[in-house]
Amino acid sequence: MTFKKNNKVTLIIVVSFIVLLIAFMIYELIARNTGMKSLMGNSITTSFYYCEDNSYTLSDNKCIKSETTTANILGDVNLDGVVDNNDLDLLNKYLAKTVDLSEIQLMAADVNSDGILSVGDAENIRLYVTGHNSGSEYLSKIGVSIVCPKEYTDKNNVCVKETVVDAKYANYKRGDINLDGVVNTTDLELLSKYLKKQASLNTVQINVADYNNNGIVDNNDLYELEEYLNSEIMKVNTLGDINNDNVIDVNDVILLKKYVANQIKLSKEQLKYSDMNEDGVVDLTDVDLLAKTISDYYQVGDVNLDGKINNDDITLLQNMFNGVTVANKVQLNLCDVNLDGVIDINDVAVLRNKVGSNTKYQKGDVNLDGKVTHEDVTIIENYILKKTELTIDQLNYADYNGDSVVDNKDANSLARAIASKYKKGDINMDGKVNMIDVNILSKYISRLIELDTTQKLLADINGDGKINASDLKK
Repeated sequence: MTFKKNNKVTLIIVVSFIVLLIAFMIYELIARNTGMKSLMGNSITTSFYYCEDNSYTLSDNKCIKSETTTANILGDVNLDGVVDNNDLDLLNKYLAKTVDLSEIQLMAADVNSDGILSVGDAENIRLYVTGHNSGSEYLSKIGVSIVCPKEYTDKNNVCVKETVVDAKYANYKRGDINLDGVVNTTDLELLSKYLKKQASLNTVQINVADYNNNGIVDNNDLYELEEYLNSEIMKVNTLGDINNDNVIDVNDVILLKKYVANQIKLSKEQLKYSDMNEDGVVDLTDVDLLAKTISDYYQVGDVNLDGKINNDDITLLQNMFNGVTVANKVQLNLCDVNLDGVIDINDVAVLRNKVGSNTKYQKGDVNLDGKVTHEDVTIIENYILKKTELTIDQLNYADYNGDSVVDNKDANSLARAIASKYKKGDINMDGKVNMIDVNILSKYISRLIELDTTQKLLADINGDGKINASDLKK
């Protein structure tokens, strides 16, 4: 009887375990297929504290910077690490006003810690040197106690100065890398450039760029951010995407018009996507609404999916063609501007004409963004190095010296023209020469960062053709 009862209990436990296991597997399957991953910790929103200066370390919402300096010994007046007759002689010369001592030497010589150097300090050092290293509290400290400069404290025989400031608080959407309040393809492009070392991010942006929140910004964050953007686009495009190609465009309008004119039939699924005003009837009102949706949303050429066709789309299409930026499935449908079935440099040219053939650009405005900047110099240099291609229009604006050849002469002439608009030393070209420029120059000299051609002209402050410590002193 007991044996049967135990078997029954065991059976209940086994069945319960199997049920729990199946429930867990079903839950995981649902989570994977319905995007519940975001509910499991990959939240799109992040709040955090951070330190503006990378030399500080974050601890308990405080930014702490520790600086250390060499610790000196009490009585070691000449700072050679030993208390001997040389220290006594130096102190006597100071008392005789024949030599000067530095601040730390004065502190090391004040062995009785009264703040005044006198013959009493010299006598204590003499007694220590002659073997009388005990007998008073002062003698017992000579050669043993640590002396630190002002603002430094002795920590395990190391002089340490700690600077503590309040940490900054950030509250951005995870993935909003350009910090404009919206997570979109612009953020995806910026993250891609950062991973290719073509762009830099500040402390806040690096935190936000860690999309999967694992403490590392890598290609996994890029892939997950792209997946998120694709899922959001799909959500937007469901209503009106009648041909189910993930794009709401003129093809969907054509289908809807033909259906309303009784020229074709649509499936139940297509009819669901056709009912734009969701009134249960598909008619001309839905055709008008769909046409408006297309004008509000995506047209061929709206590569960045912002509802507008402008210079931003031209730049993005150029970057996609050059392999700098990866296009997602939705964007690929919008890149074939001339509708020839191929995405190439001709689409860039057609899109540029579509944006506005009447737009007048200056010589040197190679990226045709309406401004002549050091970025245009970099584009010319990349063209010369065969890292990028330029359209006929761009080549015209890149030929800065007008000799019908785009070469280093154009890049150098343009760089000098741009640099002439700024003061020497204004390396970041923000109109001011300050510590930010000093830090940039210091990092370049230390080979921590690279400067472009225009920045190098501004960094050569003394005009000797070299960028070194002499420019830093200026």
